[in-house]
Amino acid sequence: MWSERSGLLWVITLSLICLLLFFTVQNGDLAFDRGEIAQGAGWRIITGNWVHTNVWHLLLNLAGLTLLYGLFRDYLGQSRLPLLMLLLGSAVGLGIWWWCPQTQWYMGLSGALHGLLVWGAIQDVHHQRRISGAMMLLGIMVKLAMDLYQAGDGPVAQLIGARVHIESHLIGAGAGLILGLLPVSLSRPQAPH
Repeated sequence: MWSERSGLLWVITLSLICLLLFFTVQNGDLAFDRGEIAQGAGWRIITGNWVHTNVWHLLLNLAGLTLLYGLFRDYLGQSRLPLLMLLLGSAVGLGIWWWCPQTQWYMGLSGALHGLLVWGAIQDVHHQRRISGAMMLLGIMVKLAMDLYQAGDGPVAQLIGARVHIESHLIGAGAGLILGLLPVSLSRPQAPH
């Protein structure tokens, strides 16, 4: 019973952390900021994932987290969700640091969420849900191609008050692919609900 509920409890906990940070901390104090990181504030590589530009950005990311949990809850019990989010968020932050020198600041969970989607789709394929997994992988590839075509500008960019950071989406999706293909799986499906 605990493992069935633990995934949902982690979604609630991670959402509350994002909400608490949004309403109590100046987002600039925790955002990925290349200059501050270079001065020794390495924690910003991870915390940049948990702060947001505005309330719409926050709500979009939390809705995405909730939706992905709903899709992949069979794989996200116990402490798998926070472990995945930590690994994916770290990969996104480090990827931006190493491969996106033009990026001076970054905020948001969307890179890690793209990774969670790819990871979950691969789990579907591994656990005999091949059609749903393949359709999600195709969908994310189309979405990433559209992001590249729009160059980060579009309705979502206007809503969140910042350019959509396509690079973080690509890095997150790549990290999700690597984690999903690792022979040591982070997932054991729970009993169907």
